[in-house]
Amino acid sequence: MIKFSLSKTHFQINEIAIQFPIEIAILEKILGDYRLKKNKHNQIYTWDTHGIIAFSKEGLKIENLLLDLNYGTYDFCSKQPFSGEFVFENQNLFELYKTNKKQLVKLFKGDDSGAFILNGISVWFNKENDKITAIDISAYEEKIKNPRLPVDKEFKQLESLWQEWIIEINKIVAADNDYYNLTDGISAEDLKEHFVLEHEITIPPTLQNFYKIQNVEYNAVTSAFQFLIRDWTYDLIPFEDIKEEWNAIQDLQFNEDDLPELVIDFEKIKTNNYANPKWIPFATGRNGDYLVYDTDPADKGKFGQIIELQNESWERNIATESLEELLKKEINNLKTGKTEHFDFITGKENQD
Repeated sequence: MIKFSLSKTHFQINEIAIQFPIEIAILEKILGDYRLKKNKHNQIYTWDTHGIIAFSKEGLKIENLLLDLNYGTYDFCSKQPFSGEFVFENQNLFELYKTNKKQLVKLFKGDDSGAFILNGISVWFNKENDKITAIDISAYEEKIKNPRLPVDKEFKQLESLWQEWIIEINKIVAADNDYYNLTDGISAEDLKEHFVLEHEITIPPTLQNFYKIQNVEYNAVTSAFQFLIRDWTYDLIPFEDIKEEWNAIQDLQFNEDDLPELVIDFEKIKTNNYANPKWIPFATGRNGDYLVYDTDPADKGKFGQIIELQNESWERNIATESLEELLKKEINNLKTGKTEHFDFITGKENQD
């Protein structure tokens, strides 16, 4: 039986020390003969009886190892699934995954499973329909986190609102839930790279400071950090994705002759098209609807009012007069037990 062992001091296969990138000859010595498939971009080595696959970009050394549990029907997949042992810091890897998900590190945008990191090596779990189909093992280079920016004095009230919002969400959603995507606030580098949307259109100071406190990671399904407007939820958009969502809205602008009749309070809301380019999206309904921060209100409107931009109905309604008010309303929803919008995240929806 093949045994993998990873600790703070070593990475071993059958008690033989391994270091990335791995010499192919070393793996051959440990695992025996392999089946080789050459592609345009890499070479793939498969040990069919062991359920192990290795990837090499140039055919010189191995950069990734894959333990094939039920990876799929690719021609390089092993004929037998991996049935060996993996000891991670003196614990069974699969048992550790079940009980220590808080230790998992997301390796890329949209990573819904995460990896254990130890001794410069990542052990990443590939999942399909919530089932682990493979374990990917490779070298890991620690990313240096840039310090988050301090909040400007005039926006200090956002810190207490964020804190209260997190406390209430934590009462409903566990931190190890797949959709609990809270992350550190933005850094100076994040702000510099992402705050300009186009020419003179920028993310306004209130939203900048809101994201200085906390940010969220992208999740393809939903987010625990969401706002309930009437009977629909809007997931908080990661700061770095605001420009992408803003561009998506601009792509829907109409020519004047094709513009449908708008359902809008024109005394407070200013637009003569699908949307005003100076509306900054920060939460998405994932159906073409958005909550946007209004930086160009009409005469009787208020700078910073939150508009619900609805895609199909063409309604543009003022949800709240400010971001602060929106946060307070959502916090109140949670405090008063109006939490049905979390049923999918917590699994209650399936129980009912």
